[in-house]
Amino acid sequence: MNKSTIAAALLAGVAAAPLHAQRATENALQAAEDAFGTSIGRENIGLYGSDDVRGFSAVDAGNVRLEDLYFDPVTLPSSLLRSTTTIRVGIAAQGFAFPAPSGVVDIRLRRPAADPGRSLFASTDTFGFLVSEATADVRLSPRLGAALGAGAYREAYGNGTTDWIASGSATFEWKPSDSLEVVPFFSYLAMREAQSPPDYITSGEYLPPRVPRLLFTGPDWAENSRNRFNFGTIVKWQEGGWRLRAGIFRSVSNAPASFANLYLDVTPDSTASQLIVTDPPARNGSTSGELRLDRAFGSGDVRHTFTLSLRGRLRERLFGGSQFVDLGRIVIGAPQPAPRPAPAFGAQDLNQIRQGTIAAGYAFSWRGGVDFNLGLQKTAYRQRAVPGNGAALVGRASPVLLTATGSVRLGERLSAYASYAEGLEDSGAAPGSATNRNAPLPASRTRQYDIGLRWKLKPGLSLIVGAYDLSRPYFQFDPQGAFSQLGSTANRGIEVSLSGAITPRLDVVGGAIIGDSRVRGPAVEAGLVGTEAVGRPDRRFNLAVDWRPPVAEGVTLSAGVRAQSSVVATSSNVVRVPARAVFDAGVRYGFRLGDVPAQARLSATNLANTFGWDVFGSGVYGFIDARAVQLSLGVDF
Repeated sequence: MNKSTIAAALLAGVAAAPLHAQRATENALQAAEDAFGTSIGRENIGLYGSDDVRGFSAVDAGNVRLEDLYFDPVTLPSSLLRSTTTIRVGIAAQGFAFPAPSGVVDIRLRRPAADPGRSLFASTDTFGFLVSEATADVRLSPRLGAALGAGAYREAYGNGTTDWIASGSATFEWKPSDSLEVVPFFSYLAMREAQSPPDYITSGEYLPPRVPRLLFTGPDWAENSRNRFNFGTIVKWQEGGWRLRAGIFRSVSNAPASFANLYLDVTPDSTASQLIVTDPPARNGSTSGELRLDRAFGSGDVRHTFTLSLRGRLRERLFGGSQFVDLGRIVIGAPQPAPRPAPAFGAQDLNQIRQGTIAAGYAFSWRGGVDFNLGLQKTAYRQRAVPGNGAALVGRASPVLLTATGSVRLGERLSAYASYAEGLEDSGAAPGSATNRNAPLPASRTRQYDIGLRWKLKPGLSLIVGAYDLSRPYFQFDPQGAFSQLGSTANRGIEVSLSGAITPRLDVVGGAIIGDSRVRGPAVEAGLVGTEAVGRPDRRFNLAVDWRPPVAEGVTLSAGVRAQSSVVATSSNVVRVPARAVFDAGVRYGFRLGDVPAQARLSATNLANTFGWDVFGSGVYGFIDARAVQLSLGVDF
């Protein structure tokens, strides 16, 4: 569990006529179209997040879209810049011309409201987390507006680590004519004094012992710092049957100081060898964008749309040169003062990725309830790795990729959908606990089928039941501790989503996954790894409800549960993390502060104070957060 899940416990809101943008009363539950994953402002809800879609990271895979356009983020934009972030899988991905096998992270920018307005938000919790945010919508003319935001944060987490953050954002919306729109944007985030969270790594076939929470025992000097930028410009033009969309984006994350805090060879008696890994200044930047032209034909009941798209990106990373500081054998939970060593870094590695894609698509739509999309993509991928002490290595791929989606209305309330997608997706980088720490992983050929039904039980309430089959390479720790490809996975499952208003006073977002992730390949045949994928529960269940009692106007009560089955924790499949369920609850009260709307919120996560482990890789663990209580106040004026 992380800080976003603490905010996600505030699931319900007060339905009120908006004066302005109403950021103070943002509500992920009411904004969610399904249970697959929705973020709005500080709240998150649903089965999936941007780094976990059907068992994989859609961000690492390169499947992010910003206002429908291809975007390769090194770091996601600040929540101050984003109005919503939605995970698009199954029927929710049908509207994309070129859907991706691992799902799509669909980001929408916060746009200036029609009327000027401002919002203030502040919160604190029992971990010591402090939030202060201010946003403003400014109208410079009827055709030019700006959405501005600033935030200051003292973050505190359940593992005892803290950091300080300052953030700012701006989105400008200029409409020189009714057919043309230009949207420049910018966001910046500076993180300082960020203590390194611990990873617990076992060398045997057992789970780590229960360890103290809310207690940081790393050396004081092991503090990370980051400078993160996202900026770009989007242009949209439409005239008659023609539509042009273009975007150019830059995403940067520079790391003046980086540390990893590793507890190696953790034993059942709570001892470990503590290793601090420190890196010299590193940088990671990507320039990406898309030019897309649509031409629509037809009128009345039938519409045909032809699409031509050009996408590209250039990403460059400087990393490596790590220095290893061995603090020796320690007792977990005991303070470990240690002098800061003199820098002794090695040569750094350079990694460059260039990728260009040309795509053509055709869409057919019949008002009677039939939609079909067909896409063909030709991509050229080149990765150049330059080790600090070696010769450059170059990898290339240039596949042709096919995508097809379709849906049909079977009745007034029932629809069926199906899709097929091929992709060439990034695999991210090796985690900090691997012997090849931060090393880029090769691009992966992926394939996905899915099929399902959506039933509108009544206006505003929908049930989705679907099945998927996703195949892609399997990366995990090998016996030497390197993170590398050990085979491939066949990831299959059934997804269920129920979302909407059950009654005028009762809203629900509930989702479930019943799946199976199997590993195959030479490593399995040789007995080096088991047949089950590490870190992927076969069953997950999330349910969140809010209720507005008729006897207390302005009050909303919320409750939630997040449960999962046991999880394979080692490549051998011998060790499993037990199943767990975590319960949350909250209340929010909408009222008027003078003449302006305000909302106070109180929430509690992990009510039973359950202890559990998350699996970050074979034999690599981090514990979930303890019970936390959060209090917040938002005001729109």
